[in-house]
Formats: sequence, structure tokens, C-alpha cells
Amino acid sequence: MTTAIRQSEKFLAFDGDCPMCISTIALLLRLKLVRPEQTRSNHDLEGADLQCVREAGIRNQLVVLDPETRETRVGTSGLVWLIGDNLGNPFWMRIWTWPGFRQLLSFGYEAISYNRRVISPPRHRIVCDCEPEVTLARRLSLVVPVLLLTLVFAALFGAGIFQGWQLGDSVSGAWFMPAAIGAGLTTLAMVALVTLRGEQRIDYLAHLVITTFAGTAVLLPFGLAAMFLPREGAAAVACLSGAGAVAMMFFMQRRRVAAVGLSSRWLSGWLACLAIGFAMVAYVWLGRA
Repeated sequence: MTTAIRQSEKFLAFDGDCPMCISTIALLLRLKLVRPEQTRSNHDLEGADLQCVREAGIRNQLVVLDPETRETRVGTSGLVWLIGDNLGNPFWMRIWTWPGFRQLLSFGYEAISYNRRVISPPRHRIVCDCEPEVTLARRLSLVVPVLLLTLVFAALFGAGIFQGWQLGDSVSGAWFMPAAIGAGLTTLAMVALVTLRGEQRIDYLAHLVITTFAGTAVLLPFGLAAMFLPREGAAAVACLSGAGAVAMMFFMQRRRVAAVGLSSRWLSGWLACLAIGFAMVAYVWLGRA
């Protein structure tokens, strides 16, 4: 009887080739929002269950399947359905079914799910029936918000560094640092738009934006801390955080260039364009020193 009940329970099917999906499932299990028997990789499914989740769209979003009724729900709708049942449908879960909240949650999830190969690329290139359907609109739903947030982080970092280093006022730093970062980004973007074709072009640009966002996210707290440190201390903090951010971005970009199927020359080009930004900062530093 217990086995029969468990076999008829709703379960969450996910992309077993996606590092981010695997990590997300592990987090849901640690938080006890789902049970181990309620999660299944698409590679562990067969027959009618596999066909059902494929038709529901597992290549783009996770799917929750009720084996008894054959009902499926995808994405956040499926998560709210499964987790809500597991927790007894508390008020804070029901909120996500309300109009407005439901659409906002769905938009955020879809921007991540459709771009999961960009956010967390596999360590080796794979082509399978679980590949997300790539469209320009779907890519931009991730790239545009992340790029805007990157520029905001860069502006805040620049404001802190300019004040901490006594290079000028915070406003000057707030526009200078995004310009320094943007100079290299724009150069690489132009080269990619001219020399690459199709999905490879937009994928490379998306990877580039993700890498830059990660770097500015690391720099931001150090830049803000520099506003409250003496000039020498601010310079030391900025240099150390800058070295850490560059190292992290290098390993990220090396993996992402390989994921897109490009040669190491693109990594060298990225390093060269990164040097443009550093040269701009060094020029201002030496001019004000």
C-alpha cells in the first residue's frame, strides 16, 4: 500500500544535464520543501512519464506530474502546486497564486530557466532533447536586466573608489567606472556581432554580461567600504578586490568561451579589453596622484 501511494504521488521532473537545476533540487531537499522520492531527473524517466513531461515542455522549464491523473504543471506553477501541498498550503504560498504575484514570479523564473545554459554552463558541451529553446527575446529577458544591474553596481563602485581614493567627487566616479567597464564590453560586443553568427553570437554576449555582472558584484562591497577608509587603505582594498574579481572572471570566462565553442583567442581578447578598463582607471589615478 505504501509503495502504491508513493508511486502515485506528484513528482518534480528536471533537466539532469543542468548544474543549476541539480543544485536547485538539492536546495529544495535541504529545505525540506520536497522529499527525495518527489524529484526525478529526466534521465530517470521512461515510457508514459517521459513522454508526458516532454510534451509539457521539460526542455524549457521543470515539470510537476501527477501520475494518477496525468495532470502536469510547469515552472513556478508546478513548484507552488507541489510545495504548497507538501506544506499544507500556508498563506505565504497561496500569495504566489494571486494575479500580479503569479506573473512576476513566472517572469523571473522563465528568464532564469530558459537561460540556464548561460547562467550555469555544463562543464562539457552537450546537445540533448532537454536543450532550452533559444530565442532573442528570451535571451534579452535575462541580459537586459543583468546588464542594467551591472552598470548600477559599477557606478556605486566607482563612486566609492573616487571618494576613497580622493580622485574626485562621487558623481564623477559613478559615470567614469561604468564607462571604463563599458569600453571593453562594447569592443567585444562589436567584434562578436560582426564575426559570429546565429545563436553563438547572442550566447557569447550573454556569457560576457554574466561574467561582468559577477565581477562588479564582488567589487561593490569593497568600493562602498573604500568611502570610509583613508586614501591608502582605500587603494589597498580596491587593488585586492580588483585582483580577486579578475581571477574569478577569468575562470568564469574561460569555461564560458569553451561552452560556446570558441577558441582561446576569444579569452585573450577578453583579457585585452579588460586591460582597457584598467588603463583608463590608472590614467585617472596617475593624473590625480
